[in-house]
Amino acid sequence: MADSTAAKFSKEVLQELSNTEYACSDLKPLSGGTANFIFKGTLNKALADGTNEVTVKHGEDYVALIPGFQIPTTRCRAEIECLKAVSGLAPTKGSYAVRVPKFYYFNPDTNTQIQEYLPQALSLKDYALKYFSSPDPSRKQLCLELGRSLGVWLRDFHRWAALPEQAKFRDGLRSNEPMQKIKHMANYQRLVGTVANFPAILGEAQETFEKIKDATAAELDRPDLQIIHGDFWTGNALLSDRPLGEADQLPVFIVDWEMCQFSLPPLDLGQMIAELYQLSLFKDIDEGKWLIEGFTAGYGSVNDEFAFRTALHVGTHLIAFGSQVPGWGSETQVQHVVGLGKDIILRAWNKDRSWFEGGDLACLFSSH
Repeated sequence: MADSTAAKFSKEVLQELSNTEYACSDLKPLSGGTANFIFKGTLNKALADGTNEVTVKHGEDYVALIPGFQIPTTRCRAEIECLKAVSGLAPTKGSYAVRVPKFYYFNPDTNTQIQEYLPQALSLKDYALKYFSSPDPSRKQLCLELGRSLGVWLRDFHRWAALPEQAKFRDGLRSNEPMQKIKHMANYQRLVGTVANFPAILGEAQETFEKIKDATAAELDRPDLQIIHGDFWTGNALLSDRPLGEADQLPVFIVDWEMCQFSLPPLDLGQMIAELYQLSLFKDIDEGKWLIEGFTAGYGSVNDEFAFRTALHVGTHLIAFGSQVPGWGSETQVQHVVGLGKDIILRAWNKDRSWFEGGDLACLFSSH
């Protein structure tokens, strides 16, 4: 985000909030946002529950970090509907309380919203890079439990969103249909486009990738689509900046609901698993694999169709995103990840269960 643009919106939002109970003395930009301008706001007067700091998000009809990329502001209203509705889903029990942040305020005329702020928070991705940089087998149980909590929460969310009682919630999200096309473009159209960047590795798979692109586009017309988060990855799970195991129960916030859409639940699992896997592939962080193991166990038993569709998305994400993060890995590592992504995709497409049972993603198939 350009500093001058962020400063402009900071000034405008401060003025907008000045006559509300959410009037702030200052707004400080927060890292991690891509589509929106995100700030930490210090309230002039604490709320009735004692809250004196909040997260302030402001959306425009373009991606904040890529101003030339147009994106509808209906996504902002969709996020609010999600936060309101999903707040009724109980946090996970145990060592980690996974939940959504509280919703406080939304102005549909300016697409400015206020949410609960998690002090000294890190995304799970940044947390892993900070705390898991040196190997420590004693962390395995803590990571399995964190992964399990994320899996339990995601399973509960998928099941909750499909209940008859959530019909109004689902109807309200139909306006967020543009996010379906954006997600497909960012994953499966980009998958085909990436072949040109790695012709020696991916060239032989281009025809299959084209079939996958068409098949996954056709999925969007299936009558059995369910509500998914749509951007469920390590960047959208926030936890406090302190070592695991230091607190009786650590809060974990699931944020950024603007991509919430009708789709297939395996896409949520595949995106998270791919990002956790990259911690191992690029940074030699074993905790990434432990988190995957806990995550799949927490989500629970799935059938082969679900497992293969999840694996297909894992491989696609490794190629479409893992190959394009600046400074994430060496050229050799990137080529390895691209090749592995291709293998995962082709094996999933061809329903080769035995290949998966002998590899890092065996846990996808071990629960059934």
